[in-house]
Amino acid sequence: MLTSIFNYPTWSIICLLVLALWVANEVGFRVGRHFHTSETEIQRSVGNSLKASIFGLVALLLGFSFSATSNRYELRQRVVLDQANAVGTCYQRAGLLDDTSRDRIQEILRRYLQTRVDQYREGDSPSAFAKYQGLVNDTLAQLWSTIEDVNRQYPDMVRNSHIVPAANEVIDLSSTRTWANRNHLPDPVLLLLLMCVVISGVLLGHSSGQSGRRHIGLWIASNLLFGLVLFIVLDFDRPQTGLIRVDPGPLGEVRDQIGLPASTP
Repeated sequence: MLTSIFNYPTWSIICLLVLALWVANEVGFRVGRHFHTSETEIQRSVGNSLKASIFGLVALLLGFSFSATSNRYELRQRVVLDQANAVGTCYQRAGLLDDTSRDRIQEILRRYLQTRVDQYREGDSPSAFAKYQGLVNDTLAQLWSTIEDVNRQYPDMVRNSHIVPAANEVIDLSSTRTWANRNHLPDPVLLLLLMCVVISGVLLGHSSGQSGRRHIGLWIASNLLFGLVLFIVLDFDRPQTGLIRVDPGPLGEVRDQIGLPASTP
């Protein structure tokens, strides 16, 4: 696909889905009403069993998708906590170096924390997020370059402080966080979910057609339920622009503990 589904606003996808469901209900109703007189009781019984199986399959697919996206949200939240712990550890181990090296590394870590917190708070748009990501990468490059310089001057001190593995963890977790932000349901899976939900709408309308009247209340409740579930599934997979955001609290707490004043909201 040229453009990923996740590049479109969540509300637009859900609105189109609800509209498609309403059309599907009406199409299913007209088909069911047209053929219900020619159906035998056995045919209706078999058809209802098949419909129940399809509804169960759709519910299973939605459940798996909800679980997968919520697990990715929990992963992003856990990475934030791991990042905060890694930065705190690296900051403390920098205190075992000489005064000049300590001050340089700790200042870089302060800027890294501040940039990360600002990225969480202000990186709503792709351009803003990319800007802060560039600052994060530059800061981490400065961190590693500084440690290389210190290691050339005081190799024994660097080895005894164990700051190299601590800095490696900070850098690795930053890459993990970037990957976690980009990891979401593949487009084919999401398209499959949308198609299954629309087919369920057709079957629901078909059952109403067999009964001879439109069950408007049931259609509205079903369509809203499908729309809300898929909205949450999509929102879990939009860490920068969704309503469900990862809490950057652990990073802010470490930032405050090491003495960097909180930014003005």
